[in-house]
Amino acid sequence: MGSKKILKKLISHIVNNQYYYIAALILRIFITERLASGKNRAIYSKSVNCITILALDCDRYRGDLELLASVPGFRILTIRQRWQVLFLGRIYSDIYNLSLDDYFCAVPGNMIYGEVLLAKKFMQEVLARLFKIINVDCITTVNYRYIEDLDWTITAEKLGIPYIILYRECLLQKGTRFYDEVTDRHAKYNFHGSHIIVHNDTCKDTFINSAYCKEENISVIGALRMDKYLRTLNERNEKNSRTKRKRKKFVLFYFPYNMSLFGKDSEMPKDYKYKYVFSVWPERKILFRDIHVVIAELAVEYPEIDFVIKPKDIMMRGDSWLFYNEVLKGIGFNQDKVNNYSIEPYADVHELILSSNVICGLQSSTVIESAISGLPVILPVFKNYRESENYKDFAWSKYLDLFNVPNNKTHLKEMIIELMDSPFVGDDVLNKRRILFKKFFNDVNGESLNKYAKVITEVAGDRKKYNTPTN
Repeated sequence: MGSKKILKKLISHIVNNQYYYIAALILRIFITERLASGKNRAIYSKSVNCITILALDCDRYRGDLELLASVPGFRILTIRQRWQVLFLGRIYSDIYNLSLDDYFCAVPGNMIYGEVLLAKKFMQEVLARLFKIINVDCITTVNYRYIEDLDWTITAEKLGIPYIILYRECLLQKGTRFYDEVTDRHAKYNFHGSHIIVHNDTCKDTFINSAYCKEENISVIGALRMDKYLRTLNERNEKNSRTKRKRKKFVLFYFPYNMSLFGKDSEMPKDYKYKYVFSVWPERKILFRDIHVVIAELAVEYPEIDFVIKPKDIMMRGDSWLFYNEVLKGIGFNQDKVNNYSIEPYADVHELILSSNVICGLQSSTVIESAISGLPVILPVFKNYRESENYKDFAWSKYLDLFNVPNNKTHLKEMIIELMDSPFVGDDVLNKRRILFKKFFNDVNGESLNKYAKVITEVAGDRKKYNTPTN
């Protein structure tokens, strides 16, 4: 019998026999402490006079946890999503296809009801023991949408341990379908936690207008991950200095051709307001191909310039990434033989921006993060896309004057090279970009961390239940 089968059999035995304390001890093995350096350790620091935060699904925070770990009096514990469902996977027949609606609508007689009830009871017993072992004062997630977090967050609140959402979605604008969709989604559920921290007022309004939570349960603070970056930019501006680079660099913040910005392939819901969304823009693959062909061609023609493709690692799976490879293969481009072309999914976004000359991006916060650096930022929304109905969903359509916008493939190629010799925008444009940045991130001075620490301390301190110093 293989090791995986043995482990599954052991876990099933623990669940079936309700060995709660053993389950708690096993989960303790997979909970590590996150340090300000970004490293993890299994042996925790002392919990005396500390606020201990347990961050669920810790891979989703993108640097926030390291910043929180730097706060004196904070101890950050983390667990990955795969370990959160270690025992739940033995209870639910198919947890990964279980939806929020399935979970919250489970009633007696419903096929999933028995599993939901069993999971809640099992996790409450296990976590009651686990939280005494590791002395947790609050529990956090980045969203309420992940089914793997639900039993943990609901049980924590029942045990008197506050659940705080450090909400990460921020690119919302009123009057758009994205804003309406998010608000409608919130309206389907009720907040079962203690507090929500959001980046901006627009995000706050989605929660309040949908009646998801009460206004006193939400704070607008900004984005933790922006603090260091903003301070670096401000220090550079105060010194009136620009980084001298040994080599010129172009960065594309990669986007897939099949993102919903270009339309959805799925079936349209009944009475859906934005019908154009379900009419896919037919030229999306051509746009995608043109952009990547231009970059590959320039990498060959200009070996003195570095060309970087920065996808999220999750984007390197699926149809769009396969098509990306087909595009390069179709023009005979072998990235392994071109020294100045690289794919860097794990590169630090802000370090990339600060080391670049020209940046290209689409429907992403990296666009305005790049914009406030003062660098030229290209939005590859060609004329044919700007004339399509799907363009209504483009986040930066009202701000094109702050960016560089090519009309077609040829124009894009010319623009990239021209901008390499004009590496910074004027003060008037930069000031308008800073206003835009503040709209979405609430802060341009890098002062979010102290505000996060204050709110978390207040929420966790008000309902702190476990004070026994253990480990």
